[in-house]
Amino acid sequence: MKTEIWLIRHGETDWNAEQRLQGWRDIPLNDSGKAQAKSVQRFLEQQRIAFDAVLSSDLQRAIQTAEIAFECSPESIICLPQLRERNYGIYEGHPWQSLTQLPDQPEPEINLRNPDLIVPEGESLLTFNQRIITAFNDIAVQRPNQKLAVIAHGGVIEMVWRYIQKADLSTPRPYKILNASVNHFAIDQQRHWHEIAWAQTDHIQTANEGL
Repeated sequence: MKTEIWLIRHGETDWNAEQRLQGWRDIPLNDSGKAQAKSVQRFLEQQRIAFDAVLSSDLQRAIQTAEIAFECSPESIICLPQLRERNYGIYEGHPWQSLTQLPDQPEPEINLRNPDLIVPEGESLLTFNQRIITAFNDIAVQRPNQKLAVIAHGGVIEMVWRYIQKADLSTPRPYKILNASVNHFAIDQQRHWHEIAWAQTDHIQTANEGL
């Protein structure tokens, strides 16, 4: 018995486009993000998946993506605060590139990818990772043998990918996590996680046509 999860990143916001850290700031989708959410709808319709439930982070960029992608009302979406993006505390709103070590670049004074960094008014990477793994294990236990759509955030997807791949928090990630990407995995009742299809993005390429 297993729980299958289609983990979807929310559509684009203005802060995504400006490369600013959002964290727990409640930023809505922009027009591109809404078009990306619609592209998720088309992609999932082609897959003909009968979902048992739609779960979402309780931040509006995720809820809006769920509403568009599944043509559902907010009341039918199960909103879980434990699926929020990492809390970046005092660094929210800042350009993320100035706070993250980039390939072939020296480490900045504040490196949010340092697992041990204490983030004032926010979460360390280690604390965030533990929150996300616990959240998905709890979902699998509470919803055995279900097919679930889960709309969340780039950091959430990264923590899931690292757990499946057994990659530590310092290992460079070899791919970008795009807005509206779809990631399919399963968790069995022994809490073993299995990747099924990761970083599905072909549907996004035509998302902004007609804007």
